[in-house]
Amino acid sequence: MKPAGVFFRGLAMGAADVVPGVSGGTVALITGIYERLIKSLSAFNLDACRYLLKGQVSDAWRHIDGNFLLALFAGIATSLFSLAKIINSALEHHPHEVYSFFMGLILASSILLARDIRPWRAGSWMALIVGVLLMLLVSELRPATPEVGPLILFGAGAIAICAMILPGISGSFLLLIMGVYPVVLAAIETLDFATLAVFAVGCAVGLLSFVRFLSWLLLHCRLILMAFLVGVLLGSLKVLWPWQSEQALVLPVWQESGMAAAVFVVGLGLVLALARFGANQRRCD
Repeated sequence: MKPAGVFFRGLAMGAADVVPGVSGGTVALITGIYERLIKSLSAFNLDACRYLLKGQVSDAWRHIDGNFLLALFAGIATSLFSLAKIINSALEHHPHEVYSFFMGLILASSILLARDIRPWRAGSWMALIVGVLLMLLVSELRPATPEVGPLILFGAGAIAICAMILPGISGSFLLLIMGVYPVVLAAIETLDFATLAVFAVGCAVGLLSFVRFLSWLLLHCRLILMAFLVGVLLGSLKVLWPWQSEQALVLPVWQESGMAAAVFVVGLGLVLALARFGANQRRCD
């Protein structure tokens, strides 16, 4: 896979991670790089340390698939720092259209994933139901308002990054629930490197701890894990429903629904196009 293609996937992942309710892991999954990403991250292990201790830097770089990770995280960082203000402004002024667009992305993604789970057995159906129920439970949580210090920032980063790597579970949404999302978004917009450094260390610790477990699941329980993720995606549609009151989901008024429906269809089409592109890339590779 060419570095430019990986970089653009990183751009899309970063844009998705900014929005509460959307996961960069979903983008990785539908563009065909999810399993390679998990494999690369899980390669940060004792073997990589041994290469470094022996001075075999190039071998360590190849071991972790460094070129892939460098291009991907460059795209994610570029997207976070360049699109944070744009996406935040869009959420403020056009929330119905933004969330409708992402509903289209999520629904199409869940359909594509479900299509690739063969055969559907009892364990897969159970995992799907658990995934749906988990997201419905998460959707009932309400944002906290803690005093955000370094320890909370570190812990929030460790928790949120685990969600960001899972398709369908939004790290930004968990940050919102923990009351840390406005602080992190403001730090990105103002380039508050001290705050970002503490958050990034938490992310690194959480990611390197969680990714090994996820890698094991992909190796030994792939179909059940995929079914669970389909359930998570379907359950997240409730979180993304654009018209919500404090107590319940509500139906849109007709003036608001036309443009929302249009961008919903655009979201569906975009996922199908990305999935086709990913399939073509895998055939070329």
